[in-house]
Amino acid sequence: MSRSKAHSAAPLSDILPQVFRGLNPNARPSQEKIRQVWECLAGSEASQYSWPRRLGKGRLLIEVENSGWMYALRLKKEPLLQGLIELLGVSRVKELHFRMGERKDA
Repeated sequence: MSRSKAHSAAPLSDILPQVFRGLNPNARPSQEKIRQVWECLAGSEASQYSWPRRLGKGRLLIEVENSGWMYALRLKKEPLLQGLIELLGVSRVKELHFRMGERKDA
């Protein structure tokens, strides 16, 4: 019997940029796309307590459920911003802002 070769899984951080590169760079990202990118970058736990509210003039507003998560996300602000720039485009996101809020869609 022959054994099949084990395939190693590529990290999501290696795959996502390739996926998003194929999309139209001039198109405004949909709210759904922004939400998906946020969930990927922030992580599943953090994205339960934070969500993108709006993107305008290069500023992405993230609403956060409580002060503990706001503090945790602010500590990761620079890597999160760099990930957003890479995945949504440098012309789309230039600033990341957090504020307290309540989820309206849940």
